[in-house]
Amino acid sequence: MVSQLQNIDLEVIHQARLGNKESIDRLAELVKGHLYGYIYRLTLDCDLTQDLLQETILYMIQTINQLEQPEQFWRWIYRTALGKVQHHNREMRHKKQYQRDESEQMRLHHESTADFNDGLTELLRKELSDAVFRAMKCLKLKYRNILVLRCFENLEYNEIAEVLNISELQSRVLFFRAKTSLRKQLASDGLGSRYFLLALALFGIATSSSRTVTTTTITAASMNVGLFPTLLGSLSSKIGLTMLVETIAIGLVLPFQMFLMAIGTATLIGLGIFAVCALGNYLFGGDNL
Repeated sequence: MVSQLQNIDLEVIHQARLGNKESIDRLAELVKGHLYGYIYRLTLDCDLTQDLLQETILYMIQTINQLEQPEQFWRWIYRTALGKVQHHNREMRHKKQYQRDESEQMRLHHESTADFNDGLTELLRKELSDAVFRAMKCLKLKYRNILVLRCFENLEYNEIAEVLNISELQSRVLFFRAKTSLRKQLASDGLGSRYFLLALALFGIATSSSRTVTTTTITAASMNVGLFPTLLGSLSSKIGLTMLVETIAIGLVLPFQMFLMAIGTATLIGLGIFAVCALGNYLFGGDNL
């Protein structure tokens, strides 16, 4: 894997595989600092995040000697953490889960407003953070996961494909579906498309393990998936298909409407010229000389 996933000395991983305690401790600290935000953005539960993070680190310590390719370390850790989250969710389906939504919303609101003075009023920030929390909470885990990997972990599509064990095209299609689903959830709270990037940025700030987080990585470029994956994603989802049909309809109807307007305008101009000529002929024609 490339970019930030290779920002670790492979020799440290090699020594950890051999049982070197100092190297294992160093890896544990790196994982702890890097994965908290990732897991929290999937669970939206602070206490649960701490538990799953510890489970992930413990699993790493116990099985690091089985990692055959040190350069795949971060891919392995991401997949391990995701597996812990999925396992917890499966268990919760069979139990009555204690709801902490209200307390988590208050925490997210506090984090998003503590050092974030962007000119918005306190009430607007609270309403927006609540809406973002509800929208992200309603997303399927696979959608929230790929949004986190792409927008906050800054992974390229080929890197996401490796983490999720899918093709790069599938990762692009999945990201398109995730964006569409989030937009739909935000729209149900009255937040139109213009709030989409702001919602992601606010969510990133509120769920970050570091108060020095930046939002510059959430750009139009990071949102782009390409034309073909967009078409695939549209054709495989109801809301996406509706948007696609509307787009095609607009593309066909508008040129026709413009054609009719052009004909109408030309006709009016022609009639105007004819009227002026007729009037001139009447006033200055041979019958009046």
